[in-house]
Amino acid sequence: MTAMIKNVSNNVIDNYIERVTELSQSSQHIPTTEELETIAAELGIDPQEIQAAQKQSHDHFIRAQGYMRLKHWDDAIAELQEAVVFNPSNLDMLLGLAMAHLGRWDIKHSKEDENNIRLRIRQCLAIKPDCEDALNLLSRLSNAVQWRNRILAGVAVVFGGVIIGVGGFFFFNDGLPNPFQKQSKLELLEQRMTAEIATLRQQQQAFSQQILANQTNNEQLNQRNLDELQSRFNKLETQLQELEKKVQQIEQSSNQNSPLPPN
Repeated sequence: MTAMIKNVSNNVIDNYIERVTELSQSSQHIPTTEELETIAAELGIDPQEIQAAQKQSHDHFIRAQGYMRLKHWDDAIAELQEAVVFNPSNLDMLLGLAMAHLGRWDIKHSKEDENNIRLRIRQCLAIKPDCEDALNLLSRLSNAVQWRNRILAGVAVVFGGVIIGVGGFFFFNDGLPNPFQKQSKLELLEQRMTAEIATLRQQQQAFSQQILANQTNNEQLNQRNLDELQSRFNKLETQLQELEKKVQQIEQSSNQNSPLPPN
C-alpha cells in the first residue's frame, strides 16, 4: 500500500478503506465525493493523494481479475475492495466484486457473501438501472439459493424420516435390543421365511398339477371336437353320395326317355 500512496502510512490507508467500506455497507449506497473527502480530511489524507490512489487502484483491479481466473476468491475480493474504495462508482469493479463474492459463496455459502453480493448489485443498478450483468448475477444468486434451500429441505426430510423410523423400530421392539434379542429375532425371521418358502413350494406344486389337468382336459376336449367333426364329415359324405346316386338315376332316366337319333 505504501507504493500506492507514499506520503501516507499503511494504517491511515487501512483506516480509510475501513471507513469507506463501513459507510458503503451501512448506508447501502455508493459514497459520494463529499463523503469521501470528509473521511480523507478526518484522517489527514490530502485530496491529491486520494486522486493518485484512484489512478493506481486500476492495478488492484487487474490483479483481482487474475485471481478470479484462478478462482482465488479471497485474494480477488481483497484486491477489489481496495480498488472500489478509491473508485466507488466504477461499474466494472463493483460487478467484479459481486462476482468474486458469488464465487466464494458457491464454496462456503456464507450469509456475509450473500449480503455483499446483493449490496454490490444494488450499487451497480444505482449507477446503471438497466445493467444486464448485475441483473444476471442477481438471477444466478436467487436460483442458487433456492436450489440450496431445496436440497437442505430434502436432506432434512430424509434425515427426519430415518430418525423416526429408527425410533419407531426401537419403540415397538421394547428399546435397544441386546445380543440375545437379536439372535431370537433372527431365528424367528428365519422360521418365518422357511414357512413362507414351504407355502410357496406347495402353491407352485398345486399350480403345476392344475396346469397338467388343464392340458389333459384340453386334449380330451379337442379329441371330442375332432370326433364330432369327423362324424359330421361322414354324414356330409354320405349325403353327398346319396345325391350323386340320385343325379345318376335322373340322368339314366333322361337318357331312356329321349328319342333315338335317325339312321
